[in-house]
Order: sequence, then C-alpha cells, then structure tokens
Amino acid sequence: MQKIVYLIALFISINSFAQYKGTGSVTQGPASTTVTNLYSCSGGRLSGIGTIKATDNSSWIVPAIVNFTNTSFPFSSDLNNVCNGNNYTTVASALAALNGSDIVTVDADGEVITAYVFADNYFEMYINGTAVGKDRVPFTQFNSSIVRFKVKRPFTIAMLLVDWEENLGLGSELNGGFAYHPGDGGMVAVFKDASNKIVASTGNKWKAQTFYTSPLTDLTCPTESGTSRLSNNCSTQNSNDGSKYYGLHWSRPVKWMSTSFDDSSWPSASTYTNTTIGVDNKPTYTYFKGIFDDASNDAEFIWSSNVILDNEVIVRYTVASPVSIFNNKLPDLKIRIYPNPAKNSFLIQGIEGLSNNKNYKIRILNGIGENVYVSDDFNEKIELPLIPSGVYFIKIMSGNDQVIQKLIIE
Repeated sequence: MQKIVYLIALFISINSFAQYKGTGSVTQGPASTTVTNLYSCSGGRLSGIGTIKATDNSSWIVPAIVNFTNTSFPFSSDLNNVCNGNNYTTVASALAALNGSDIVTVDADGEVITAYVFADNYFEMYINGTAVGKDRVPFTQFNSSIVRFKVKRPFTIAMLLVDWEENLGLGSELNGGFAYHPGDGGMVAVFKDASNKIVASTGNKWKAQTFYTSPLTDLTCPTESGTSRLSNNCSTQNSNDGSKYYGLHWSRPVKWMSTSFDDSSWPSASTYTNTTIGVDNKPTYTYFKGIFDDASNDAEFIWSSNVILDNEVIVRYTVASPVSIFNNKLPDLKIRIYPNPAKNSFLIQGIEGLSNNKNYKIRILNGIGENVYVSDDFNEKIELPLIPSGVYFIKIMSGNDQVIQKLIIE
C-alpha cells in the first residue's frame, strides 16, 4: 500500500513538471540553508541564504546571489535606519551626517548625483557598471537609503532588487497567522543633481525583468510572452502548508549592469501605488514624502508585472544628457535598433509606425548633443562613420514626429 501511494505521488509530481511550458528552471520544496542570517536587527527577520536543485539538475541560490558580504561593494548611506540608530526624520539631517567620503567616482570630471531609495526589501545599484551602493538591511526592519556618485550624463542605472524570504526556496514568510504568506516587493527612487533638480525617478519608462518567481501552487499558471515572464494568473493565497510549492529560476545575463547591455527587448517596469506596496504606515518612507512624492515629479514604485510572486528583479534606466533635444515628449513607438550594441552598421526596424510621411531624417548624437552622423535620406541599414565607442542617441524625425533611442557603439 505504501509503495502504491509513493508511485501515485511520483506520477502526480512528474505530470506537474511536464505541464510547465516556460524557459525557467523548476524547483519544488524548500531550499537547504547555507547562511542562517546575513544581518541581525532588533525586531527584524532572519536574512538567510539557501541553495536548491532544479529538475534540470541546475543549482540555484535563493533568494538571490547578492554582494552583501562583498567588502568591495560599497554600502549605501542611511536616509532612515532604525537598525543602527540612524533614524533621521529629514533629508537635511541625513545629508548633514555625510562627509563626502561616501561619494563613488564613476567619472572624475562628472557631477555629483544623489539617489534616494526605498526598497522592499533589498537593492544593489550600479552606475555604468560600477557598484555605487547596496542596501544596509537585507530584510527587515524597513530602511531607506542615500547613494551618491560622480558621473557624466548620459549614464545608465542598473539595480538588482530582491524581495527576501523566510521560507527559503518558497518565496514566502510567516505573516498574518500563516506560515506561507507570499510577501510583496517594490522599489522607489529619486535621483537629484547638485542643484537639487530631479534628473530621474522611477516609473514605467524603466525596464524590469524577472529572475525568480515563487511560491507557485501549480505549473500551469505561469506563461511567457516575448521576454515577459508572467505569473499574474497564479494564486497568491496564504497557506499553512506550502512545503511542496514550486519556484521558477532564470540566469542573469552577462554584464546586465553595464552600459552596453541591450535591454530594449525587456518588459517595461510595472508601477504600483503607495497603498498597494503598503508604505503609508512606515515612517522610514513617510518622513520623506517630499522626496518620493514630489508634487511636480512623483516617483512611482516599480517592479516586474507581479509584485507579490516575483522575488528577484533587475531594473534599468538611462539618464539622458541635459540637452534640450532629449527633453521632448516622444511617441511610444516600437522602433528597434539591431544589433545594439553595434560595431560597423545597424538596422532600423519598425520605422513605418513613425509617420505616413516617408521623408525620414536620421541623426546620431553624442552625449552632449553633437551630431556625429546626419542623413536626410532614410535607409534601413545605417553604415556607421568612424567614431569612438560609447553611448550615443539616434534621433529619427518625420514631419512633426520624432523618436529617440539609445545606441551603443562598440
């Protein structure tokens, strides 16, 4: 009888795995704990690390591979952090505690940019591929951060975001009387220059890609559309028996944090309200609503399309040069530059959506708005002039329409 029960359970398990049609590696059940706690905070939760093996025999670190113990990766400064007593209530008092040694130099002749970040739960930030700041508290209690760096515009922001988990490998925590409560994520950030002007804030113009989804009660609900890894049809119910839940894992691409990485095919970030993320009762956020909820430039919480089940997300955004040509409100067109990064030439695809007027003008501009390529006769294939490698912008104009996209030249 026992053997029959085992065989039935095995059949059900094999059948469940076979029902999954996506590209992720599938795990089931809890991970093995390798680090019990990365960080201790009074009233906080354990920030554990674990490993788990997937059905394709690949091994995964959960909730994510992080640089928390990497001494060469700088910690962020505190905007508000009750864990170490730096629970400032104003931006001025938090900034006054800094002496300038926290500023990470990306470009020696750049400007100082100050980033204000609230992440649920953990972030690591790169600027043009350089590590500039990581969260001081992996899990709880909640904190908010300041990251300062010196860089020239344009520059690329790339951030690893992790919604931590108590039940390693099962994307859940003890909450509300349930042993397996799927927690939610969310990150909001504002970037200001030395004159206190906002140069970037989180919103749907950012890109966001998912790399770990859990807990899943079955494998028929997640789907994929292009590069979008979707789990919005999956249950987010609390449970007291989630030990057999599934997880999906994807490898991070090489050099995802670099300026040259092409994120054009990634999904746009999804945005969430303060109420959805649940921050209106958290002083570490509400003290600084003047920053995050600026009346003229309200930063939005961003994540992937599922703020509850997606636990590891990478977001990216490029801050353009402070030149008027980049300040136009552009139509949302599906222009694709391929390949990007480019070497000697590239193709422009989807340009037929720009306008019925076929008199297209092409401009390639460097970071300070200077033309390095000009053509008033459109060709799908553009042969590049001999110009230095770096970040450029391609501007396509037709009638009153125009679109600008980032172009990386190797």
